[in-house]
Amino acid sequence: MTEGGNQQDNELKPTDMSQGKYHLLVAAKNAELLQDTANSLKKGDFKVTFAENGKDVLSLVKKENPDMLLLDVDMDGLDGIEVCWEIKSDPSTQFLPVVFYSERGEDFTQIAAYEAGADDFIIRPSRSRLVIAKLNAILRRCYEMTETTSQIKKFGNIEIDEEQIMVYKKGQSLKLSKKEFQLLTLLTSKPGKVFRRNNILAKIWGDDIIVGDRNIDTHIKKLRKKLGKDYIQTVRGIGYKFQF
Repeated sequence: MTEGGNQQDNELKPTDMSQGKYHLLVAAKNAELLQDTANSLKKGDFKVTFAENGKDVLSLVKKENPDMLLLDVDMDGLDGIEVCWEIKSDPSTQFLPVVFYSERGEDFTQIAAYEAGADDFIIRPSRSRLVIAKLNAILRRCYEMTETTSQIKKFGNIEIDEEQIMVYKKGQSLKLSKKEFQLLTLLTSKPGKVFRRNNILAKIWGDDIIVGDRNIDTHIKKLRKKLGKDYIQTVRGIGYKFQF
């Protein structure tokens, strides 16, 4: 057999791995990274689909309907940041959890990823047990928050349908990102209660977030613009509360 034939036989196929509780779409242009990631995820209860081209990711997300997208920054076609922007700007996929898994750990790269809507950023190399623990924590946080209740909350001219993940103002639907929806759900869980910044970070972004207060402030600003400035009040030096 030729050397080229051996390389083709060993090449990782676009889809791989058995059924699991959660379905992950893993995207990277580096076949070695995909193989390393596959070896790590074998220790977790995941079904995994692979992609090596950024443009393929967008179609695979809609075709495969994964529970999470795990992607590298550097990819062919579209880079990871561009892919994340596309996913989060599409109403049909905006609530899909997106986690970056990359050797590109510079602050500006991570900030760009979070500003594009990423749910987390894991720097390679990381221990497989830690990666799996982080992914499971994010999956629980994302899906348990939207599955615990079917109640429709009403606050003045604002209605929140937690089961359908929809928010309405004066009967008109509002386009909220996943993080904006989760933040609003948290604040409205106890109207009038002051939620401290560190508690908001822990519940919505997790304890290992690096962007911190700036990320909270950005999402609060966007929520106020969509809901109206009077609903979410700042308690200086402490945090935020929902008032109506």
